Amino acid sequence: MNLLITDDEYYIVQGLVGMIDKDELGIDSIFTAYSAEQAFGILQKEQVDLMLLDIEMPKETGLEFLERLNREGIRIITIILSGHQRFDYAREAINHHCFNYLLKPIGKQSLNQELSRALSFIRSIRSNPAPAAEDDDTTPAGGDTKVIDSEFVHTVRSYIRDHLADADINRVKIAEVMHLNPDYLSYCFHKEFNTTLTAYIAAKRMDQAKYLLKNTNLSIPEIAEQVGIPNVSYFYRQFKKVTGKTPQQYRK
Repeated sequence: MNLLITDDEYYIVQGLVGMIDKDELGIDSIFTAYSAEQAFGILQKEQVDLMLLDIEMPKETGLEFLERLNREGIRIITIILSGHQRFDYAREAINHHCFNYLLKPIGKQSLNQELSRALSFIRSIRSNPAPAAEDDDTTPAGGDTKVIDSEFVHTVRSYIRDHLADADINRVKIAEVMHLNPDYLSYCFHKEFNTTLTAYIAAKRMDQAKYLLKNTNLSIPEIAEQVGIPNVSYFYRQFKKVTGKTPQQYRK
């Protein structure tokens, strides 16, 4: 696996190179570029599997560079780096099917975890390639980017399912655990399922409560605790709001 780091600031690039655990991640070569033009030249000459790309560069920004790669038919798994938590940047990153949107500065552990996740994703889609469309004349440089958004949100759904008992679960906490930008996560989730994360979590809590009421002998307070709503009075209100019945009535 080969990695390309593109950032106009020399010391940031070198700092990132120094933090990456090449051997543990299975990275063969790390290419570095200090402009979009330099990165484009590398992509034309070298096999690059994953790119770390600064969003704010002079002459040609990271997003503009991704647009150019799109026009040229070059597809590469990309992790965006930004010094600002801006929703419009996150939204554009999603539109370009970026793997993630990370805020600078990023620590060594978080960086290597994110690279590991991205590289595992690349390996998985290469092991199970999706059938190519007959009219698809693009040239993949680093893998199939079309399934990235779904990969994110289905992982999020699994996390929510496994942590429903956590009363504090929310988009910020999920984003932190998964090393995602909260705005990026929210927009990506809504784009896939046409609902907000908050509404989805609330619905899953009620679905689980209904299941436990029908299939277990747990008390109402125990069920409320298990679905992440330890305040029993609030649980009663929410349950009746959703089902039109009290938990006891629903259980009968």
